[in-house]
Amino acid sequence: MAYSNLQTLPTPPASAASPAPSNLSTSSRASSLPIPRTHRLQPGSQKEIALIIYLDNHILNITRRYAKKFTDEGLQNDDTPGYTTYDQFVADVEPLVDVVWISGTPSIQIPYLLQLAGLACSYLQAFPFSNSLFPLLSKIDQGFASLLQPTQNGAISATNTQVSVTEKVRIKSLIEETRIAAVNAASSNGHAASVQDVTDADADVDDNERDEEGQRDEDDDDEQPMSVALALSRIYKRTLEILGDSLVTSVPPQPQHDDIPMT
Repeated sequence: MAYSNLQTLPTPPASAASPAPSNLSTSSRASSLPIPRTHRLQPGSQKEIALIIYLDNHILNITRRYAKKFTDEGLQNDDTPGYTTYDQFVADVEPLVDVVWISGTPSIQIPYLLQLAGLACSYLQAFPFSNSLFPLLSKIDQGFASLLQPTQNGAISATNTQVSVTEKVRIKSLIEETRIAAVNAASSNGHAASVQDVTDADADVDDNERDEEGQRDEDDDDEQPMSVALALSRIYKRTLEILGDSLVTSVPPQPQHDDIPMT
């Protein structure tokens, strides 16, 4: 059976499926990605095929559970219960993020992280706001940032060819959409937050504060409480810092009519 090949891949920790209770103040709880494989999966290999089937089947199950929130029409033969909370969705998605990352294969990681991040964004408005959103997006943010700026022998690579310009545009567009959707979802549930608040919070953090916050993320993941407004401002923060205005400079200049030689 194709799934048997997945047994050679490390599995995510059981704790990954346990999102933070939504009735507690949000915190930067442990949300680091697992260690990936040292070698990429070979294109077309049985391991790659088995992983793709595994991920596609689980994502299909997630979309079915989401659809059942609204109607069982056409899904009568599917006994999977529908989602009633965002926490349930996160409990299904977060382990998949770990499995995607464990593959160590950018051709798997990039499209599936984009797909899972898209679901996390589009499902936000369908449920009461939950703080479990933040550790999930923190993992995806870590993945995007690593793919955009990978390390080689401990040093930051000066160039990166793993993520295409088109994929960078998709990532940046998804980030902007998610940040707006998260603010709207939080606001609709009584949290004092706005898009302007998120923008101002980003602008107020200077380089030294960024370094200090990064150290706190590593040392005090389970101890530092964080307000919803601050957590919203940090959604996809690592990835945004790397992308910056690179999408503008990455587009090659177009030839001007004046440069075309006369015949």
